[in-house]
Amino acid sequence: VLEMEKRLNARDATFDPPGDHDDDSDRVAPAAYLPDNRFDPALRTEASQWEAYNAGRLRLGLDALDERSRDIIQSRWLEEKKATLHTLADKYGISAERIRQLEKNALAKMQKSLGATFA
Repeated sequence: VLEMEKRLNARDATFDPPGDHDDDSDRVAPAAYLPDNRFDPALRTEASQWEAYNAGRLRLGLDALDERSRDIIQSRWLEEKKATLHTLADKYGISAERIRQLEKNALAKMQKSLGATFA
């Protein structure tokens, strides 16, 4: 308990120490050595190309599915508000377990068609 009290009452060490006006004031803070890559055109282009590549592969995977399986994958994985198994079961008039099976089979089919693995 005492150790926990020490941790809770301890101060955080700063990454950029405050500038003191002593003999060491000409030292540069560690943050000055870190590169800012947010606006690097090469990295932005690379990220954009990877995004387009991955979107294309996702489209290929979805195109390999039938309409119902595609809808299940889109509803369960790609929509902002994810659909539940029960919501989709009501939509298609089948059990939630069957929706889960269709989802599993659709993911396996996408994986096979893309020659990749899903985590």
